[in-house]
Amino acid sequence: MSAFILMKVKPSSADRVLNEAKNIEEIKEVHLVTGIYDIIAVVEVNDLKKLGETVAEKIHCIDGVSSTITCIVVR
Repeated sequence: MSAFILMKVKPSSADRVLNEAKNIEEIKEVHLVTGIYDIIAVVEVNDLKKLGETVAEKIHCIDGVSSTITCIVVR
C-alpha cells in the first residue's frame, strides 16, 4: 500500500527533517514543497499496521516534525 505523508515542520528545520526522512526505509520519495505543508513523502508498506507504525514511530520521532496528515492511495 502507498500513502502520501504531508508534514509541517518547525521553522528552520526543513532541511534536517528532509535528510532524516530519506533514511527511513519505507519512504520511497521525499520532497520540500511550498504551501500549507513543508514536506511530502511517499511511503510504501505492506499493510495499514505498518503504515501507522512508520508514521508514529519513525516520522513523528524526527525532531522538528510538528504535525502530519496521511493520505492513503486508493487504486
